[in-house]
Amino acid sequence: MKPSMAHNTGECAFRLLGPIEVSVGSRVLELRGVRQRALLARLVLAQGRVVPVDTLARDVWNGNPPSSARTQVSICVAALRKLFRDAGAGDDVITTTAPGYRLAPTCHWTDLAEFAEKTDEGYELARQGRAGQAAERLHEALTLWRGPAFADLTSDFAELEAVHLAQQRILATEQLMVLRLELGEHRSLVSELTALVRENPLREQLRACLMLAQHRSGQRADALRTFREGRALTIDELGLEPGADLRSVHDQILHDEPEPSAPAGPSLPLIPRQVRVPSQLPADSIVFTGRRAELRHMDEALAPRNPDRGALVCCIVGPPGTGKSALAVHWGHRAAADFPGGRLYADLRETAGRPPRHAAGQVLRGFLRALGVPPRQIPTGLEECATLYRSLLADRQAFIVLDHASSYEQIGPLLPGDGPCRVVVTGSELLMDGGTAKVLRLGGLAQDEAERLLAQSAGAGRIAADPVGTATLVRFCARLPVALRAAGARLAGKPHWTVADLVERMTDRHRLLDVLDHGENSVRACFDRALHLLSSEVADHYDRLGAVTAPAFDVWTGADVLDLGVRDAEDALERLVDLHLLEVAGRDDCGTLLYRLPALLRLHAAERHAALPRAVAWRRELALTAPGAATTIAPRHGIDRG
Repeated sequence: MKPSMAHNTGECAFRLLGPIEVSVGSRVLELRGVRQRALLARLVLAQGRVVPVDTLARDVWNGNPPSSARTQVSICVAALRKLFRDAGAGDDVITTTAPGYRLAPTCHWTDLAEFAEKTDEGYELARQGRAGQAAERLHEALTLWRGPAFADLTSDFAELEAVHLAQQRILATEQLMVLRLELGEHRSLVSELTALVRENPLREQLRACLMLAQHRSGQRADALRTFREGRALTIDELGLEPGADLRSVHDQILHDEPEPSAPAGPSLPLIPRQVRVPSQLPADSIVFTGRRAELRHMDEALAPRNPDRGALVCCIVGPPGTGKSALAVHWGHRAAADFPGGRLYADLRETAGRPPRHAAGQVLRGFLRALGVPPRQIPTGLEECATLYRSLLADRQAFIVLDHASSYEQIGPLLPGDGPCRVVVTGSELLMDGGTAKVLRLGGLAQDEAERLLAQSAGAGRIAADPVGTATLVRFCARLPVALRAAGARLAGKPHWTVADLVERMTDRHRLLDVLDHGENSVRACFDRALHLLSSEVADHYDRLGAVTAPAFDVWTGADVLDLGVRDAEDALERLVDLHLLEVAGRDDCGTLLYRLPALLRLHAAERHAALPRAVAWRRELALTAPGAATTIAPRHGIDRG
């Protein structure tokens, strides 16, 4: 709808590029309080999509809503509806659509949409070489601004969106300056560009435009001084020399060379018109087998049917080696046609050791490049990157895999906002609750699926020839995909072995992990990688539990092994349960909780425990204090002291 339509009787206009202003026809409405403004702004930003009540509560109260927030949101919506109704706008401006509310997508005008439309038109006209018309469109877009966006609103979501909009505003301004230079308006631009450079001293595009305007106006000395001031500033504040484009303009002016009609550098919009469709998923596994029930669960949780539901998230959690990543990638390939907006993938193990916010920033910048944002136009701050990322994905049906996540702080900025995107997060622990994500807990394969996986690697005839041996092999592998692939690869590499030959080698528990260590299919390496993502304290607790030889143990045994008090030991054990490195084995006759390490993890922990310096010191102490008896001391509480 064009702006003039907003003045018709009953038509609503929402202005957010400055102090928030709402009008019906020619009547400006009086919004009462920050909550009404925040709620209305949040609905406008959703561009006709449903905003869940919980999201409104979170954003209106800056992430800390009171227990009565849902009720207060309803009261606020009712008050806004009355305000619109009394002004003659009718009852359907804000509609109730489960699980929240939305602003009716018709019969209203917003300066946000008008700004986006006119800048897009301006950029396209500039690409076509129609400088005069392009400049006119961009000028019209920029006159919509009445001050900083959301100027009278301090909500966190509004401040983040304001950063993004300010970036769009300065990019449009830079493009307009380039076009006006091309149109020969250099003399009238000098004072305007001087003020813009003073307000944005590190924007090299504006500084290059000012230098060219000064030079073309016969102010060559001033143009060179403008460069020197900019260079000193970038060296002082950033520790960097100016960019190549600004240096090129400087050299042309310094040597009085024929100059280009416009400075080199980015002059296209931050959000490209020709949208790039990324396809970052790793190749699907050629031996992926089974998981029929889990794939159905993901189909139900993630299949994009209603774009108004907002971005849905599925968290796949489970012990290492269960194939969480393979399942996420396989589903993404299987449902590729449902996501024309692209498929993004990040292996968060690659950022291990970095602070979570730094890790998120690194991944975000990679995603923005994949979505077509030129590197020089990617914001430096995490919040600005996240805001731009959400804006780019707002109307895309995209699929995003955040693989091997270890903290919510790491993935929070990588989650898209409201829109039709779908996200899968994999990791050892659940980072989002069931209210915000669908949860899929992954364990071992079913027996028939495990046998099919072996058959795909080692040959169907070989597996079918020894059903008893195959069942034993599957049991030794604990039905873990990583172990089954390693066993299958071992058989495939030894065509003269039978299944029984491999099983015989696996009966020695001390050699089992060696047998299941085959190239990329290494159980030991898989478990080591999982532990590398954990804190040193949690990894040390896991290692120490390798001393336990009993099938199951209680918290007192755990306290003894971990050298902790009972309460601290219970917390440490429960942390390992959360990470799916430890299982609850039930309760004993007295009702006490019992824990156990899964079979292959128990062998792995025992190996790591044996390698601990503490274990070496313990053996030396035994040898010195009890000669001749150290190796015969009976383990206490099912503990192997090494």
